[in-house]
Amino acid sequence: MSASSAAIPGQRVALLAYGFRPFFLLAALYAPLALVPWVGGLLQQLTLDTGMPPLLWHAHEMLFGFVAAALAGFLLTAIPSWAKVAPLTNLPLAALALLWLAGRAAVWLAGWLPAPLVAAVNLAFPLVLVAWALPALLTGEGRRHLSLGALLTLFAAAELGFHLAWLGALPARFAPLDWLHLAANLLLVLIAVTASRIVRVVAMAAVAASGAERPVRFTPAREHLAVATLLLFVAADFVARGHPVTGWIALAAAAAQADRLAEWPWGRAMGRLYLLLLTLAYVWLTLGLALVGLAALLEGWPAYAGRHALFLGAIGSAVLAVLCIAGLRHTGRPLRLPRAIWGALACLLAAVALRTGVPLLWPQHYLVLGVVGASLLWLLAFGLYVLSYARLLCRARPDGLPG
Repeated sequence: MSASSAAIPGQRVALLAYGFRPFFLLAALYAPLALVPWVGGLLQQLTLDTGMPPLLWHAHEMLFGFVAAALAGFLLTAIPSWAKVAPLTNLPLAALALLWLAGRAAVWLAGWLPAPLVAAVNLAFPLVLVAWALPALLTGEGRRHLSLGALLTLFAAAELGFHLAWLGALPARFAPLDWLHLAANLLLVLIAVTASRIVRVVAMAAVAASGAERPVRFTPAREHLAVATLLLFVAADFVARGHPVTGWIALAAAAAQADRLAEWPWGRAMGRLYLLLLTLAYVWLTLGLALVGLAALLEGWPAYAGRHALFLGAIGSAVLAVLCIAGLRHTGRPLRLPRAIWGALACLLAAVALRTGVPLLWPQHYLVLGVVGASLLWLLAFGLYVLSYARLLCRARPDGLPG
């Protein structure tokens, strides 16, 4: 994801110089805010008319607010580099960021606004992003990365399905929660697909920096198997979530991800924080699929423990990794993550461990440890990111190149 060396005409504000800048900052700032009404409601300390059940509101904002902002920043940066097209900058980029903010305002005011208006404002952002991305990915070098456009389109379709179900425009068989699970599962596929591109580059950098001599090789067949089994899990989970057959498919997908992890450069290279972040995201992906599979096959296993490993662990770790790595590479800095990110990683690991482990081991402490404790650690993780990266995201590159 290297930036072009051509100057961007009319560039005035560093924050609007490239897509990752405003959206990475918005994602990190919004990460803890998306928890507030849900946690406040559980503690009976905050009553907000969200217009929908608090759990749906929380899940919607985590996926289509927090993650969608990070995803937009990633795609607005990766697609211009990979497809060799002009990036979105300046006023058009500001307009897209304002559209995302309008969606967040609409959801926070969903209890007072007409539901169709809330849906329309929220759907505008992913649809505009798809309209920008698909033409770039359908021509020239972009066709090699068309899978990104397909997954983005399906992600937008999942949000459409959620709002239609919330408005009562779909049969009862398709509940809002089904579409939220679909959107989250599609993000897992996106992690597996982009790992083929990002981990290869990052792994080689980590191996070289650590002085190890082991060559970095990733077998295409293993990558394809990992993605294919995940796609099968996505389909099965949407049609029959919790069914034993879906459980076996989840276990098969977990095995395929574990097999892929075997090719990671374990050893000294893993001491490089940027590689460790990406690796832990994939470890949580593997573990979460295994837990989801076991929950479908064994009585007494809470299914949401595995979902937390997937959604909070795999997706949250992947988001933090991309925010950290791209935030350095595309602002013209060496790939040396700030020391505070070690603290962010520790907080995130602890948060995921609490959300995943407490329901399994200490269900009686779920509210205090699994919700409040994990939420505070989540806030600290992304707070440390903001403190470390806000200045970099708001300042021009020191080498004068665009990005």
